[in-house]
Amino acid sequence: MRPRTKRERLVAELSSKLPAITEAQVRWGKKHCFPHVAYRCKDEMWCGDCGKMWVDTTGQKDGSIRCPYCGEKLEVKASRKKKDNSESYLTIATISKDFQVLRHFFITKYARKERDTHYFIDEVCQQWITADCKETVIAKAMNMGSRGWMHTSDMSIKQNGNIYCPHSYDIDGYVYPKVKVLPILHRNGLRTSFHGVTPAILIRALLGESKYAEMLIKTRQYGLLEFYMYRGCLSHPWTVNICNRNGYIVKDGSMYDDYLRLLDYFHLDTHNAHYVCPKNLKKAHDKLLERKRKIEAKERAEADRKARIARMKRMKVDILSFIRKIQPFLGLVIEDDGIVIRPLESITQFYQEGKAMHHCVYQNEYYKRKDCLILTAQVAGKRMETVEINLRTFKIIQSRAICNGTSKYHEKIIELVNRNMEVIRRAAS
Repeated sequence: MRPRTKRERLVAELSSKLPAITEAQVRWGKKHCFPHVAYRCKDEMWCGDCGKMWVDTTGQKDGSIRCPYCGEKLEVKASRKKKDNSESYLTIATISKDFQVLRHFFITKYARKERDTHYFIDEVCQQWITADCKETVIAKAMNMGSRGWMHTSDMSIKQNGNIYCPHSYDIDGYVYPKVKVLPILHRNGLRTSFHGVTPAILIRALLGESKYAEMLIKTRQYGLLEFYMYRGCLSHPWTVNICNRNGYIVKDGSMYDDYLRLLDYFHLDTHNAHYVCPKNLKKAHDKLLERKRKIEAKERAEADRKARIARMKRMKVDILSFIRKIQPFLGLVIEDDGIVIRPLESITQFYQEGKAMHHCVYQNEYYKRKDCLILTAQVAGKRMETVEINLRTFKIIQSRAICNGTSKYHEKIIELVNRNMEVIRRAAS
């Protein structure tokens, strides 16, 4: 959109005066913004940087190797791919008058086997941030994708984000090492490295958006800084002061936060440097984690034991109820033309029937259903179908063969049960 405010008009004017990207910056971006890979297929290797191919008879399938043509150190990967297209961002941090400027360059690498590698570099976004943390964005147009840049469009003032993504132009690119920062950012601890944090996020944090960023960066707690900037909070902020007093540097912020939560779990004092500053963080973390696993294993075993006891009690009640219900039908046999039909007389038989017929007569606890009689139909001792009868209406609800299908005796079984329904009615009465 067109610049409307005084700040936007100033930013647009200063942006037009920024120098083009230099050859040194381009060389640095090509070298550091992409992985350096040698692709191996049988005895052939080709360099993902220069595209040259050579024959290697060492059989090396991993590790690193140096390209005999461009001299670049490459990581060996076994692959049949013949092209490698990669995208990345190069960020140049500089200053212009009273603005901290982040210039983001979109870089694409087109590598082909036995062809020269080509690069496409285009400046797509600029973030202009003042000392009072006000930001103006100049960028190219995007399509419906969040980073689908329209490279043929012109740079113009953009609205930075929306209600769902308030800082949609925060690009986490590879930062060119020659960094220029505002005096206030230098005073607040920022030098040439952003310590794994998205540049715009760290700059806004050091300008006042964050409570702990300046303290963490000045005390060189870079591991906690990265964790804090992405998590947005510290679960135990007082431990940072304890670490600083004891000269303890946290290298892995995520593991350290998990360790502090384990200390809370065991009710250990997180104000005591003995616990807060372990000599070996990983060893201390793993030791407490193993203790917690053992405790949780005991708790699960106890819960399983109680569940088994409760299940056995319920099973006893179910057995007694089933015995009372099946009592009138014990010894009932219906047979004709080689088909033998009898009721399932125990819960064990329900289990055997369900397992043999691959249906849910046992898992869905048909033995607990009121007004329900389950029969098994067999021919020459082989189960054919399982029949359910409603004892209120004396109608067949269903008759299922293996896997809830139907057998070739299905019609005969239905006809035989219906023909003897009066026998079942008399037994139930």
